[in-house]
Amino acid sequence: MADRECRKDIYSRASMRTGVSRLFCFLSLFASFPGSVLVAQTLQLSSTEASRGTRVVIEISLKSPQGKEPAALQWEATIPTAELNLVDQEIAIGPAAKDAGKSVTCAVKGRTDKTLTSVCILAGGRQQIPNGVVARLMLKVPQEAPIGPARIQVERAIAVSKDVTEVPMKPTETVVSVRGK
Repeated sequence: MADRECRKDIYSRASMRTGVSRLFCFLSLFASFPGSVLVAQTLQLSSTEASRGTRVVIEISLKSPQGKEPAALQWEATIPTAELNLVDQEIAIGPAAKDAGKSVTCAVKGRTDKTLTSVCILAGGRQQIPNGVVARLMLKVPQEAPIGPARIQVERAIAVSKDVTEVPMKPTETVVSVRGK
């Protein structure tokens, strides 16, 4: 009941409660979320420079608070196709995930004139994934790629705990600087 009243109070424009009262309501709502939602696992992408016609590897790394490592991960990677191409439509498993007995599978979700979006799932077994490189995005810079920055984005990432609780992760991105030969 108090939870509903606090929500109503926070969103009501007619409320005349003091700032302290509103803060108390906000904090009680914040505390009602499951603890796992507040854990901040993140994915990080390496950046690099590459010449036209060369291969490039972008490392996807996991960072989790100690004791809160996930058992599985899922994400979507969007790649600008004028500047970069997936090599064999594959992604390689990283050492942290491999040591945890995981495998990674990706599939092309969508393609436009400018981008390719691939969905990846990293899972297997019950062991948690330690911090470190979990996957490697294998790319090639086409000979005709425009010189300049190529932005790779990872969005809709989810960490799944060993008790099957899903924790959304913030989007991240990196830039591959394409240069001439």
